[in-house]
Amino acid sequence: MVNFLSQLAMSFSGFVATIVLTRTLGQERYGTYVVVLSVLAWVAIAGDLGLGPAVKKRVSETTDGNYIVAGAIAQFGLYTVVAVCLWLFRPQLNEFIGFEATSFLIVLLAVRLAANFVQTILDGQHLVHVSSILTPIEWTSRSLVQVSLVLSGFGIAGALTGYVVGAVVGLLIGAYFVSVRPSHPSRRDFAMLKSYAQFSWLTSIKGRTFLSMDTLVLAVFVSNSLIAVYEIAWNLASLFAIFGSSIRRTLFPEISKLSSEAGVSGEITGLLRASLTYSGLFIIPGLVGGAVVGDIVLRIYGQGFQTGYYILLVLTFARLLYGYQGQFLNTLDAIDRPDLTFRINAVFVAANLVLNVLLTWQFGWYGAAAATTASAALGLTLGYHYASNVMNVVVPLSEIGKQWAAAGVMAAVVYGLRLLVGDALPVVVVLVGVGTAVYFAVLLALSREFRTTVAENLPVSVPLLAAESP
Repeated sequence: MVNFLSQLAMSFSGFVATIVLTRTLGQERYGTYVVVLSVLAWVAIAGDLGLGPAVKKRVSETTDGNYIVAGAIAQFGLYTVVAVCLWLFRPQLNEFIGFEATSFLIVLLAVRLAANFVQTILDGQHLVHVSSILTPIEWTSRSLVQVSLVLSGFGIAGALTGYVVGAVVGLLIGAYFVSVRPSHPSRRDFAMLKSYAQFSWLTSIKGRTFLSMDTLVLAVFVSNSLIAVYEIAWNLASLFAIFGSSIRRTLFPEISKLSSEAGVSGEITGLLRASLTYSGLFIIPGLVGGAVVGDIVLRIYGQGFQTGYYILLVLTFARLLYGYQGQFLNTLDAIDRPDLTFRINAVFVAANLVLNVLLTWQFGWYGAAAATTASAALGLTLGYHYASNVMNVVVPLSEIGKQWAAAGVMAAVVYGLRLLVGDALPVVVVLVGVGTAVYFAVLLALSREFRTTVAENLPVSVPLLAAESP
């Protein structure tokens, strides 16, 4: 819950900042900013190479070894290599981006890797509630600086400077909570990290492929202004997926510890089922609600952004599929089977790359959205297959069906009200609130499991929630 609320706070600050950036920079310059961050995300993978997941896994399962210091040494070495390569290829990189961005990228890479490393350690030390708070702190700090600098006329440079400041703030606060033993790492420590990282590096590539491969391919075929609209639709779709992300992040160290102590047990099977049950809790109504009022919500970002309405729906569905896929792969990684996720990720990355190039070339941004969705569906299928081979997988179809039913009732109510009261932006804000209330009220009525979960996590007892479902 701490992680989820932190993600909501982060999304709110990012939402406000994005509106200011799109309206102040305009579609073209905002699109350039998006391309810079996409390139940063890819070079950050090269600067990590699976090291982060390996550190989190080894730290979470045991107190033996000094994996933190070993990981920090390896991280510094990887960063140095990537930074030198960026500097050597700066002419080509600047030409691709359309902006003198190499110097910014080298600094951005340093603070991004350091901040990610600190959060990884905290997750591994079972301090997810602490590391979760760092993200909204970082995003809020970033947003405040970005808005101030962009409104002051510093343009893209101001937006990138705000990114650096936010990452540094999160890094410094997170470092305070990290516990490190003052001892030299052994050769075994490095070997244990390597044994996991040799498979987990592709997980990072797979995640980044899903998040921004389409953006990079779009940069070749369409203008930066269309990329800006596409990215806004993607950000809204990702907003609905944060609860599933919170589940994965919270369960990983717990499943990892359980598997290291007792192997794959029934308790782990139950945790996987729970993660599948609630992965779509918010994104299912988000998809249905987006179909009803998504065109109006996109107007908030400025003139022309409503053209991304259908892109928003396709990408939200892709996020839904990817969320379920993530629960399977997260569990496989936690039970120390990165070799299986490596196979899944290899197929996913290859399919995503080929489909993005072919479909974007033929159908533009609709092709990019379709490629992302098809890749997510393929990954979900493979994730279920491999997870079923090593453990008992129980898919909670009944609970997922009840979420869709509640979302259907919500859509009917919201659409009817929209026809009655119009579609002005202030009215739509109210409709979203009404729709949320209807969805959760219906879901509470339909699902005994959901009522029980809510009742068990509330600080006070609510007798109505304990009532038997009809």
